[in-house]
Amino acid sequence: MTDSLSDIIARCDFLELTDSASLYPHNPGTGLALLQINTPKCQATLALNGAQLMRFTPTGGDELLWVSPQCNFSEGASLRGGIPLCLPWFGPHPSDSNQPNHGIARTQPWDLLAAHIDEQGRARLKLGLQHQADAQFAHDFNAELTLTLGDTPTLELALTNNSQSAFNASWVMHTYFAVSDISQVRIEGLDGREYADKVAGGARFTQSGPVTFAGEVDRVYEDIQLPVTIDDHNRRLQVAGNACPSVVTWNTGAELAAKVDDIGPGNHTGYVCVERGACLNDTWQVAAGETRRAQMSITLG
Repeated sequence: MTDSLSDIIARCDFLELTDSASLYPHNPGTGLALLQINTPKCQATLALNGAQLMRFTPTGGDELLWVSPQCNFSEGASLRGGIPLCLPWFGPHPSDSNQPNHGIARTQPWDLLAAHIDEQGRARLKLGLQHQADAQFAHDFNAELTLTLGDTPTLELALTNNSQSAFNASWVMHTYFAVSDISQVRIEGLDGREYADKVAGGARFTQSGPVTFAGEVDRVYEDIQLPVTIDDHNRRLQVAGNACPSVVTWNTGAELAAKVDDIGPGNHTGYVCVERGACLNDTWQVAAGETRRAQMSITLG
């Protein structure tokens, strides 16, 4: 028998159930339940909507993640900020333009399956989503996301095909990193690699030097095995992936930000998206009964 959310929280003194109205009082939306995680190593906030890590602050350090001041905290909404999980497709649906961008996992309620403090003093939370075949995605699957929150965060995805035939799944951990000024940010580790430029309609180019952000940037790099580094003035962050061969770099730029309701004019300057996953030519094929696993880790320095 699976423990209820209240049972797990009652056993875990590092967990507290709160809500978006308390933590984000100026944001729009009808309101969502949120979990607060407080340990000697870090403070974090998790939305069960989408199993989405919204906040991560190492004790004595700076906030890692960005949440839009226009993020809409409503049931079934796509939350603009933190680490959304785009699954089982990334970007537009591969065959049906009426389906939502970036899949269904980020807008569904996930179950908290387990939580504990491990031997290294890190909070470990496991969340699960069960999908029954429907008009949006015609295969049964279950997804589990395990968050390990210590001095830095690690996210592990396990995707199981419960249907009788194989399916393709593209996905990314769509991380919004808080930065001091997007115009000063550099992404290192992609020099010389080919990318698909979504701003240019998917045309392919070769990266020269670090990625910089003078306007809208939306690029997908494939078959990237090594970590990439975010250089933001006095802070450097490494974003590594195990079985996460795709890297996406994104920022709306000023013009598009002003047109996106849940970002808003001028708010693009405070974030950069550097995402790990498997999309385009890296897309997973998941056989019937198969479980595929991947991990993204973020480290400082």
